Amino acid sequence: MKRKLEIIALLFGCCCLIACNAKSNDNNNTTYGEVTFSADEDESKIDIAQIEQAFIDEYIGQKDSSKCVQKIIERLGSNGYIAIDSENRIDMTNADEMKQFISIQESGKQAEICVFQIFYSGGVNILSINADEGNINIIQQYYAFQDGHLVEGAKSEFEATYFEYTDEGYLMIEGSYNSPDLYVLTMSEEEEHIALRVEPLDEECRKLCEKYLKPISYGMNNMFITNWNEDDYGNLDFYDIFERFYKETYGISCPYTMNDDLSVGNEYEIPAEEFENVIMQYFRIGAKELHRLLRYDSDKNVYLYRPRGYEEHDYAEVPYPEVVAYKKNDEGSLTLTVNAVYPNDNASKLFSTKVTVIEDNGKKYYLSNEIPGDEELNLWWHADRLTDDEWSECYKGGDEPSDDYSWLIPQADHENFTADEKKKLESDTLTIAANIWELYDNVTIDESSNSFNC
Repeated sequence: MKRKLEIIALLFGCCCLIACNAKSNDNNNTTYGEVTFSADEDESKIDIAQIEQAFIDEYIGQKDSSKCVQKIIERLGSNGYIAIDSENRIDMTNADEMKQFISIQESGKQAEICVFQIFYSGGVNILSINADEGNINIIQQYYAFQDGHLVEGAKSEFEATYFEYTDEGYLMIEGSYNSPDLYVLTMSEEEEHIALRVEPLDEECRKLCEKYLKPISYGMNNMFITNWNEDDYGNLDFYDIFERFYKETYGISCPYTMNDDLSVGNEYEIPAEEFENVIMQYFRIGAKELHRLLRYDSDKNVYLYRPRGYEEHDYAEVPYPEVVAYKKNDEGSLTLTVNAVYPNDNASKLFSTKVTVIEDNGKKYYLSNEIPGDEELNLWWHADRLTDDEWSECYKGGDEPSDDYSWLIPQADHENFTADEKKKLESDTLTIAANIWELYDNVTIDESSNSFNC
């Protein structure tokens, strides 16, 4: 029911957005599309042509965006700019200048600085930070690299309500600004969370993170947020792991997907060999143990698999893992100290875990995940899979047939409409929804619309 209400709210918001579009366009401070670069006093200090040339030199004809981003950051750094990638995977250039700015800001003196965030999708977010007597004002301007040019995108300005340099070497920033287009949907200002890693991180830690943590991360699985080891797998969800590693194992995306009809739950019978081959590529676990832990049909030699449905999706923004230390163990394994970085909570260490891995004959195996102490993690952004009873109630116990969309119409305790009126109202609602879908079907979203989410 919760999801149905969300869809109703979304449809209502879309209708409001269309109705208000003409009016909001006149007063919207955020601009999109290719426009002339601004030449006001602040931006005159930035050589946009020089930055554009760096993008041209590195991106044209290149396929590996990560290497391009690395080279652009190095180039900007050599020209005296403070630059970093949008995911904090590359050390910040000229970080000492940022530390000096933070020190001056903490003393209450006036200072200003400019930071360039380079995006892997091709673009740059320019952060102009001004500090004066404890007040922090931030202007951010995004440029997308399109057709060989930097194209001006969204611009926003806000006062920081949270500005903290953390023990982990991050500058965490929070604020909010008025976005007319979003206001009609959320009825509130747009929140902004920025995380900048200022302190350099050991390169080996970065490589270990890319190899062992990034392929899984924290979204739509519980591998690094619950205690487990090879003697006791606890609540580790192997179904999520199967879906996560399917492409790495077979070279194609997992074909066992949720139903297009959100009211229908899909169930698949996956041959044991196909399922076990994925899991055993990354875990030293036997078939008998998997049979015991999962829904296994011995007569058919298949695993019953249910892909996550609409009710089982995580919050849109989840933390990201960062390996900050590692220890080599006697048997050849590595124990990684992993911090969960969550800009939405202004946290450079939301929680920390110990992940033990080993490489054997060219294969990587996960041995355990340990949450030190008795820490109870606040996982409000995470959704577990439905239990068997919950799944049956959600997908088999509903009163509405799968092709009945009458739940889109609010139901009263007494009849407010005649049968003909309700039929027309339902038809009009579906027509509006179809028109909205058609309206946005061929729209290309300017990446600046989410460019400020770190």
